[in-house]
Amino acid sequence: MKLSIIARHLGCACESPFADVEISAITDPADADEHSITFVSNPRFLQPVRESKAVAVIARPQTEITGKILLAIDDPYLGFARVAQLFEDVSPLFGPGIHTSATVDPTAKVHGTTSIGPFCVVGKDCSIGKGSVLGAHCIVENGTTIGENCRIDSGAIIRRNCKIGNRVIVQSGAVIGGEGFGNAREQNGRWERIPSFGAVVIEDDAEIGANTTIDRGTFRPTIIGKGVKIDNLCMVAHNVHVGENTALAAQVGISGSTVVGKRAILAGQAGFVGHIEIGDDAFVGAQAGVAKSIGKGEKVTGTPSRSFMTMRRIEASQMQLPDLIKEVRKLRKEIENLKKEK
Repeated sequence: MKLSIIARHLGCACESPFADVEISAITDPADADEHSITFVSNPRFLQPVRESKAVAVIARPQTEITGKILLAIDDPYLGFARVAQLFEDVSPLFGPGIHTSATVDPTAKVHGTTSIGPFCVVGKDCSIGKGSVLGAHCIVENGTTIGENCRIDSGAIIRRNCKIGNRVIVQSGAVIGGEGFGNAREQNGRWERIPSFGAVVIEDDAEIGANTTIDRGTFRPTIIGKGVKIDNLCMVAHNVHVGENTALAAQVGISGSTVVGKRAILAGQAGFVGHIEIGDDAFVGAQAGVAKSIGKGEKVTGTPSRSFMTMRRIEASQMQLPDLIKEVRKLRKEIENLKKEK
């Protein structure tokens, strides 16, 4: 790939004679050769980049790197993400078309450019759009719609009547549209199951991690908004609505009917009770236990969750506890001695 194509993709300049330089890969500095491009977003890693064999570097303007072609961009890490996609192999693992071992219902509408891997099952009245790829052993149940250029990895399950937008990624082991955890309890303690009549809607450009589960709604759908990124091993319960461009890190658990706003960041293992609202641009720290709504732009952490500043003061106070206990014991002893003198 010519360097000029990469520069155009980044929206930065690449003047002659460098425009025709051929780039074969984007790599770690230690693995780079004379046909590689690399990046540096943190000054700590500037020296390894300088010492690397890479012919070109994505870096901030004014970065001092001699002997290499500099592609200047304000956010090199974002640039790395965009260039890496140019070198990603997105060809179907099991070849084009429908594998002979797959089972596709005659009523299903499958675009001619779709790839369906070995032992997949596609149910009645399903629709799979142009350029989408299903790995091996995927299950797409009756009435489900999958848009264009989606990637459904091997072993993923998309249950009945779910709607998947365009350019969506669902990684292996994910279950989309499982039954919601709804039960009514009798006086004798017995549980009565509540059926789930809703579905799951995943909008364009969302990504669902491996072994993540997204439950269908009771009546209305569970909604995952445009551009949402969900890591592995997350749990999204029935009737949750996750706003566009929000990110959930590994092992986040969201209880039913919670509404998460746009561009929020939920760090690993954060847990949320049901029927609360998380505002746009909120940040929730790792392992936070969230029991009440969070306002727009708020940053919380801890269990129960509190503002970052409050938690820092609490943690600072906890560091002083051993000395405070010693002081209390000393004062208690002095008080006892004063009582004896009386």
